[in-house]
Amino acid sequence: MNGILDLEAVGVDTNTDTWIMRLPKEVCRREGFAEGTLVSLTIKNGGIQSQFIRPKPQLKEISDFLKKKNRKLYEELERIGD
Repeated sequence: MNGILDLEAVGVDTNTDTWIMRLPKEVCRREGFAEGTLVSLTIKNGGIQSQFIRPKPQLKEISDFLKKKNRKLYEELERIGD
């Protein structure tokens, strides 16, 4: 499926040659990427260079540890929509 992201419509600074976008969770799951994977797009030499920026495994481990340790807090935040 193709989609168009209008950078001006979402208020992104268009005075730069590089944009970093977060991949949707569904795309990460489908492609086997870790959730939170970013993609960098750079206009250079008349073309576009791209690079995936993957989260470090240690960050996932730390996140899982904190979520487990503070489970009730996270459940409450999720309940109130934060």
